[in-house]
Amino acid sequence: MRSILKGSIIFILIIALLWCLMITFRYPYIGMEAELNEQNHWIVNAIYDTSASAKFNLEVGDQILKVNDQAPEHLPSIKRNNDIEQAYKITVLSDGSVREIDFNKNTLLIDDVIALLAGIICLFMAMILFMKNKASSSAKILAYFFLTACIIWFSLGASIRGDVVGGYIIITFMMVLQVAFLHFLITFFKEKGIAALSTKITNYLYIFIIIVSFIRLLEFIPSLSYISSLLNGSFTLLFFTLVFLFNIAYLTSMYLKYRKEKSHLTTIVKSVWVCLLVSFSPFIFLSIIPELITGNVIIDYIYSSLIILLFPVFFAYLMSSNQIFDIGFVLRRFLFSIVLGLVPSVLFTGLFALFFYEEIAAKPILYILLSSLILVSWIIYAMEYYTTKMEKVIFPKKYVLQLMLKNISKNLASISSYRELKEMVLVDIIETLEVFGGAILFKYKDKKIETVFEGKLDIDKIEELAQTSALLEHPDFTCLEINHHEEYTSYLILTRKKNNALLGVEEIQWLRLITTYLAVSLENIHLIRKLTQKLEQFALNFPDQEAKEIQWFRKIMFELQEEERVRIASDLHDTTMQDLFFLKRRFVSFAEKYVMDSKDQRELDSIINFIEMINVNLRQNCFELSPYLLKDIGLINTIQSMLDKEKYYCEFEISFFYTHESMIEAIDLQTKTHIFRIIQELFNNAKKHSKASTMTISLNVMDHQLIVSYEDDGIGLETQDNNKIDNGFGKTRGIGMEQMKGRVVLLEGRIKIETSKNIGVSLNICIPLNKVLIED
Repeated sequence: MRSILKGSIIFILIIALLWCLMITFRYPYIGMEAELNEQNHWIVNAIYDTSASAKFNLEVGDQILKVNDQAPEHLPSIKRNNDIEQAYKITVLSDGSVREIDFNKNTLLIDDVIALLAGIICLFMAMILFMKNKASSSAKILAYFFLTACIIWFSLGASIRGDVVGGYIIITFMMVLQVAFLHFLITFFKEKGIAALSTKITNYLYIFIIIVSFIRLLEFIPSLSYISSLLNGSFTLLFFTLVFLFNIAYLTSMYLKYRKEKSHLTTIVKSVWVCLLVSFSPFIFLSIIPELITGNVIIDYIYSSLIILLFPVFFAYLMSSNQIFDIGFVLRRFLFSIVLGLVPSVLFTGLFALFFYEEIAAKPILYILLSSLILVSWIIYAMEYYTTKMEKVIFPKKYVLQLMLKNISKNLASISSYRELKEMVLVDIIETLEVFGGAILFKYKDKKIETVFEGKLDIDKIEELAQTSALLEHPDFTCLEINHHEEYTSYLILTRKKNNALLGVEEIQWLRLITTYLAVSLENIHLIRKLTQKLEQFALNFPDQEAKEIQWFRKIMFELQEEERVRIASDLHDTTMQDLFFLKRRFVSFAEKYVMDSKDQRELDSIINFIEMINVNLRQNCFELSPYLLKDIGLINTIQSMLDKEKYYCEFEISFFYTHESMIEAIDLQTKTHIFRIIQELFNNAKKHSKASTMTISLNVMDHQLIVSYEDDGIGLETQDNNKIDNGFGKTRGIGMEQMKGRVVLLEGRIKIETSKNIGVSLNICIPLNKVLIED
């Protein structure tokens, strides 16, 4: 039943609005009042539209003979209010001559166009609020406010043409408008957590409006129309003003209640109070109150009522764009735009009025002023938004710099080494500014210089200039100091651009902003390097008897080392080895393309073979850095592969033995990596220092322990390190040996070393298997 009633009301309202629009487009606005004189003739008593008086040559006192080819008293508007409206033709007697005046060619006025545009804007705002804020009750009520305003604007044309339906709609919905706004305020504050009034007060006001609207229906019954005349337009204007004052008082009490909290809610209340006062004051104090007191308005209703829309539209914009808590900031921008737009609007309107003062009336001048002010203010307010959106087209260089700044600032958060600094920052700077090359230079307090560079530049010359202050003033470089630390000073150095021009002011300003980001990042990298060195030193010097208490520390250190080895191996494979492969192909292509004498051919073949040898060595280095075969072919085959490759270059004989292969391969990958690194360190130590003729490595499983054995017949560790080792737990100077010992401790194993001068080294490592086997 409720839905049927609601649907019926909406249907009746739509029919009434269509009727009002039909009246607006069908009939012109005449704006004349007639009265019967003593001779019982209808004469023109008043002309409200002076432009119509001049256009149709009408004057007060002219006798009206016919309206729409009928006697004047048959016109409904004359019957009701003595107004001549909804007429398309009148016959008048003026200066003794009879004339017919046709109004059909002048149906729409400027006021009609303004009203229709305002109605469309209100309808558009209501639709946006319904679509974008479906979950908000206050947004729905604000949308109803806009629909109410839309109905009023669409009915205005019919009302001023003397239509009863249009007048009834405007008088009724003008009362609804202010109450709907009060309803919106109460609901909005409740949503934002502010203790607000009960909505019962708005319910009572809505009931009062319904009662009044039913009484006003008597206007359609001529015999009872005198009753409805008591609730005429003055009553509506008074009600509108009283509810407005109540709204102001309500907001004032809310502000006084919450002002000490100094929260965002207080800001919202204050901003709403200011906006409400600014929006409704012109309509109240320049139109309604003057008419209630004197019967005349200072500013026509249609113009003062336009300002009412400013605050609701502004508030709807904030709610739809989720900026409601930034209302203070947005409001200041909005008011600032109006102040800036006022100057050109007043200047333009003043010049227009000066040049055409004899041909234009006050209303068009006011319309030009308001429309130009709204247009210019909107352009100023929206300029920032659209400039940002169109920046790629309008300011392409600035857009590219800002985009690159975002990328660099994002990358800086993940930079922890100079290599990453080069790849993630320096390369981007060079490509963005289109320079030949660039460098980040570190000058330490001991005069030592370290440089990270990319592109084409003379790095030796830069490092030489860096020893003096000449680098900062050199004409071929742009040099900016990044930071000045007590241990070092860093600089960003860039060459000329590829068109041989120096960097511009905008680009240098952009670089200065980049250096502020770089300063923090470089300091972090410097601290990471220092901390890493101290941690390594700490790991080497930590007492062995306390080793178990720092197992977590050893584990982290070894994991970091492995990650760094994998990263370096990946970089070598993806960059250096690929470059060498490409270089080799170029030389081979060159040899096949051109005919050379035997000497040049041998020289070129020698270069190709040398490149291949470098590539093979790099491949071996990558394998040593990241033994990827451990996962693919297992620990035993990986060790065998390494020793097979090395035996061709070693001066001693290599032997490798193993038993219980299946149990060894059942060990987890992390433990396999530690064992491989231990054997790798033993082998490298033998190559560099042992001077042995034989070396034997074996892997065996005994009593649930993995036994790693190593023997050589070299000069012994005493000669190598000048420091006797006691069962593997004495201190040695070799970092590699200490790291090997740390790996054994991490695996909860034991190490025993026997060595003496010119006898060689015998080493046994026992690792328990119960904690390192892969669980089924």
